Amino acid sequence: MIKDKIKLFLVIIFAVLCDVRAQADFDAIEKVSLFQENGLYNLDIEFHKKASFVPRVHILPNGMQIFLSFNKPINIPKIGKLNQGIVKGYFFEKFGNSSLMFIMALNQKVEFVKKKYTKNSIKIVFRKKPTIIIDAGHGGKDPGTRSSYENYPEKTIALITAVELRNALLKTNHYNVVLTRDKDVFVSLDDRIERAKSENGDILISLHTDYNKDKNLRGISVYTLPPIGFSESDREFNETLRKSKQFSKSLVGYIPNLCKIKHQACRSSELKILKTNIPSVLVELGCISNKKDSKLLLSKLFREKVIYAILYALDEFFDKEGKNSERRVFGKGNNERRRHFQKKQSVF
Repeated sequence: MIKDKIKLFLVIIFAVLCDVRAQADFDAIEKVSLFQENGLYNLDIEFHKKASFVPRVHILPNGMQIFLSFNKPINIPKIGKLNQGIVKGYFFEKFGNSSLMFIMALNQKVEFVKKKYTKNSIKIVFRKKPTIIIDAGHGGKDPGTRSSYENYPEKTIALITAVELRNALLKTNHYNVVLTRDKDVFVSLDDRIERAKSENGDILISLHTDYNKDKNLRGISVYTLPPIGFSESDREFNETLRKSKQFSKSLVGYIPNLCKIKHQACRSSELKILKTNIPSVLVELGCISNKKDSKLLLSKLFREKVIYAILYALDEFFDKEGKNSERRVFGKGNNERRRHFQKKQSVF
């Protein structure tokens, strides 16, 4: 009899403790919001006024993890989202009585701009990394043009420069980069265009070398598609063409006069690789038929100068398109930077 009373007493005590514990747990998370403004994504996590937390934020290329430790037991929030825009999904997981993990996965690689903690919120700002499609012309069974002075084909120069450009862009941590080929293989024009579209490219840069019967002709030139009209139905095409020409003009501005082709460095042509429905340019890195250009194209130092001209132009292009001065990688204003770069390049 006494044993039964003791058991009943223990059951009542346990129930009371559980009830007290249940009452002690509270909803620490009040709201999670993710919104886009001026090309930036803003993640806000708002907490209950009585919540005292310590966050540990882990930034990942395709998302983030935020570990939250509280000073009292908390409930797991019924907050989550799946597949909306850039977000693959986000949700909370509980770790013990007083810890939560916020997990967010993204469909695209992003660049984190800033994070800020206040007494009752966490604010994280990030942007989608622009995807740069680099197309190394020719390849495999298609060697392209060949130098008369050195035994190397166009496909080799295009691939070497493409890989070097990719590496330079990735070092900035501001760009997602895709190569249409990263080795000596043949890729059809249709497959190159399809790759650019499937990767949701923001701009395509196709690299080639020029060849001319006039062996004295030398220099870099940049091609875009010619205009096809300005009717209402062509609005999307004309906006893409405007961006292509804007980038072309910016790039040529970073190339010194000694390296530009003498007559109109910005050119237009109905080249199939430019018909991707995204801003696209084809860069002739020099005239492989000219002895001086042939030697320069084999120079890593020269290719580095061309690569930095492209990088500067990309930085300027996305700064203008995003209307966000934080996009600038190199610190100086565009005009000052161009003069500085032109001066450095004058050796060629």
